[in-house]
Amino acid sequence: MKLATTTGELYPAFVSTPAEAVRCYEGTGFTHLDYSFYNVLTKDPAFMSENWKEGVLAAKQTAAALGFDFVQAHSPDYNPMDPDADHTAGMLAVRRSIEACDMLGIRSMVIHSGFTPRLQYPRDKEAYFAETLEFFRTLYPAMEKHNVCLLIENSAEGNMQGRFFYMTAQEMNEYLAIDKHPLMGACWDIGHGHMRGCDQYTELTTLGSNLKAMHIHDNNGIGDQHLAPYCGTLDFDAVVRALRDIRFAGCFTFEADSFMGQRRIPAPVPEHSRLFQPALAVKRGALKLLHTVGKTMLESYGMYED
Repeated sequence: MKLATTTGELYPAFVSTPAEAVRCYEGTGFTHLDYSFYNVLTKDPAFMSENWKEGVLAAKQTAAALGFDFVQAHSPDYNPMDPDADHTAGMLAVRRSIEACDMLGIRSMVIHSGFTPRLQYPRDKEAYFAETLEFFRTLYPAMEKHNVCLLIENSAEGNMQGRFFYMTAQEMNEYLAIDKHPLMGACWDIGHGHMRGCDQYTELTTLGSNLKAMHIHDNNGIGDQHLAPYCGTLDFDAVVRALRDIRFAGCFTFEADSFMGQRRIPAPVPEHSRLFQPALAVKRGALKLLHTVGKTMLESYGMYED
């Protein structure tokens, strides 16, 4: 199994462009990357401009020069169920991210399908599924044109605060059975599952062939901390055994963006702070350690692939 990590752990917190983020992985051990479009609506004006393709192509060229590839992506942080959202900009960003995936050779992108206080968990499952299906139907043409699979992701009550979202593998399977589009699938976020105290092995094996991607990170079982493995209490044996037993064909993709930075202290940056974030060299050292941890985990089960 290939080991990957998200560019979101470097851009925009540590560097100013996605291409710079890609270059920062040189020497860390990581060569397979998850391209994050998560912040394009708020922190990446270039992506929302007429010349948006330039930044994507620069990242592609940098990756090619270093012998890296992009294995999956994360969609923009857009909530289609939020009545106060700028839906014109949100849908533009999502459609552009689908096209950008095609440009980068990425065949699957994780997407948050929306949430609203109108639809409560678990009461409003059918209504949530119906609204979600209408949202994805608007994206089918772009998905089909660019041959990009969209992957729904699980969450947890601690994040949703009563609002409906997929919390279990069974719910994800139920939605995909209704949607039926061949370019739809699932991403299992083990950190979100751990917040619910779930049995990771059972959830992953329940998803089975619907599972197309993973988000790997750790937490204390309460908050969505996005830590590196062994910084929390998650059972990684259950995760890796399940991936082995279902013959998962995707990547072991880290989303441990708070390992040395990111969510350590809430914004705004304290005045005169020199130590708000670790230096980039420290962050790169942390990424090297993160790669070592992931490689060791997969090698323990004979599953690591360069």
